[in-house]
Amino acid sequence: MAGANGRLVKELKEVSKKDTSGVRAAPVSEGNLRHLLATVEGPSGTVYEGGIFEINVEIGKQYPFEPPKMKFLTKIWHPNISSQTGAICLVG
Repeated sequence: MAGANGRLVKELKEVSKKDTSGVRAAPVSEGNLRHLLATVEGPSGTVYEGGIFEINVEIGKQYPFEPPKMKFLTKIWHPNISSQTGAICLVG
């Protein structure tokens, strides 16, 4: 468990660095690295430009061997985003 928390701390620090990606994430409550609120800036030159999109991120105990569960809180139209729930729907 300590290894997974160390990895999460490292990855959150990486996402928090100032850069031009427009991606940010922070814990919803202090001390719980497994429930994050992320924001993504809409990429320039797209219909999403200028938008800031919030995403709920839940990281399970099997991470990194199981992907996080993510769902858009901001309403967005995209063929891979459920218009009902905001869930990201990717088929591999």
